Amino acid sequence: MAGGTKTRAHELYGSDKAKFSIKSLLHSRTVVEKDGYVSTGILTHAEGDMMEIELTEFKQFELGDPVNLTLYTPVGIHRLRSSVIAKASGALAVLFPERSLVGLEERRESPRVDAAVRGTLKYKQSREVSVRDELLTFEAEEDFELVTRNLSNSGVAFQLAFGPRLHIGQIIDVSLELETAFHCQLEIIRRDENAQRETFGARFLELNEQQRRALRAFLIREQVGAYFRHKQLNAKR
Repeated sequence: MAGGTKTRAHELYGSDKAKFSIKSLLHSRTVVEKDGYVSTGILTHAEGDMMEIELTEFKQFELGDPVNLTLYTPVGIHRLRSSVIAKASGALAVLFPERSLVGLEERRESPRVDAAVRGTLKYKQSREVSVRDELLTFEAEEDFELVTRNLSNSGVAFQLAFGPRLHIGQIIDVSLELETAFHCQLEIIRRDENAQRETFGARFLELNEQQRRALRAFLIREQVGAYFRHKQLNAKR
C-alpha cells in the first residue's frame, strides 16, 4: 500500500519521469497567487518564454509581480514560480519557467521570434598591392545595412539589400538596433539563395551575460507583443 501511495503521489505532483508535451497543459485550471491573494483562471497559451492565463481578476496583478502558479493538468499538478510580464483585458502573461516542469518534452533550445530589426554589417577586406617591388597590405572596412527576419537566443536570420558575398563558416561583426546598440559576432551557418533577397542564418558567438540578458528581454517583449496583437486581430474578426 505504501509503495502504491508513493507512486500515485509522484504521478499527481508531476515528479515522475513520464514525458508530456506543452499541449497537454493547455486549458488547465490554473491558480495564481501573490502575497496571499488567490485567483483562478485557465491556461490558454504556452510558448517560448511566456504563458497566458485568462482570469477575471487580472486587474489585481501588476507588471513585475512575482506569482506562484498551480496548474491542475491531465498530467498532474505542477507548482511553479513566475512573474507577470504583460496584461490584457481578461488575461495575464507570465514568464514560462519550463525547466521547473519535470517531465516536459524537450523543445527547440531557442524558439525563433519574428522581428524586423535593422542593423549594420561591418565588412573588412584586406588587399595586397605591389609598390616598387614591395608587397603592401591595405585594410578597408565598409558598412552594409541589414534587416533581420527572426531572432532567437542562439542566432539570427537576416537579409542584405546589397553587400559582400558571404560564405558558410565566415565570421562577421554586426550591430543590431535592439533597445540599445547590440554589438556581436556571428558565424554564417546557412545561406538561402532562393529568396528575392539572399537570406543568411547565423549563430551568435561568445555573448557575455549582459548581452544574453538584453537579448532575452528583447525577445520576450517581441513575443508578448506579437501574441497580444494577434489576439486583438482575431477578436475583431
